[in-house]
Amino acid sequence: MDMMNVKKWFPFVKALDYGHPCKLFCFHHAGGSAAVFKNWKTWERNLAVFPIELPGKSTRIKEQYMTNYHDVIPQIAEAIHQVTSQTRIYFYGHSMGAILAFKTACLLEEKYKKKVNLLIVAGRHAPQDDFPDDYQTTMDDSELIQELKRVGGTPNELLENEEVLQYILPIVKNDYRLNESFDYQDELFHGPILAHCGTNDPDAPACNVKNWQVVTTNTFHLKEFSGSHFFPYENKQDYYKELEQSCQENTCHMSY
Repeated sequence: MDMMNVKKWFPFVKALDYGHPCKLFCFHHAGGSAAVFKNWKTWERNLAVFPIELPGKSTRIKEQYMTNYHDVIPQIAEAIHQVTSQTRIYFYGHSMGAILAFKTACLLEEKYKKKVNLLIVAGRHAPQDDFPDDYQTTMDDSELIQELKRVGGTPNELLENEEVLQYILPIVKNDYRLNESFDYQDELFHGPILAHCGTNDPDAPACNVKNWQVVTTNTFHLKEFSGSHFFPYENKQDYYKELEQSCQENTCHMSY
């Protein structure tokens, strides 16, 4: 992958090859894009934040969307490999992004022999757990709208605007198709996992999120935050500071 194509994955990073010793790669939720982490770029102090943009999203809207994990994960891993020479690597994934982060971390270990020093997953049940009552893309648009209202994060006035719905529903459906393509194949991550959950998250309560401890051979910690499924954005800069602190503590301990 040449650097022009690598740049597409990290549209908000001005200098891909600058030698920051600690880089945080951020994987967004279903329906989101790299832009949800744009504020984090303005707040970065001890980390270099690398929001990841998937094909077909926002800055890559003209590209073909990928709806299969087996297609997208190798490309993300290769792009990250290209920009992580002699640096500590941290991953953050929210909701669907947590699974993307987990899969990519495992592939980096296996294919490139690179370790992710800390995997932070938020608002997502563990990869080995299956919840058949989740929304499926075979359902109609009205059911998808109800799902979006239930989960929160999108103002109701937008979900009642036909013009807006024509734009956002296909994007969300594509992400849900990507999410549905995930299959857990008994992968184990060998670095530490830090799991976050919202106190009022209907889909990822602490009792489900704690099962991430099964997929690491290293340490595991769970922390709850006030808020809904979208607690990372509700807590704003305070939450980002928490991430920086966790990564700094990992650096000090040098446990992996």
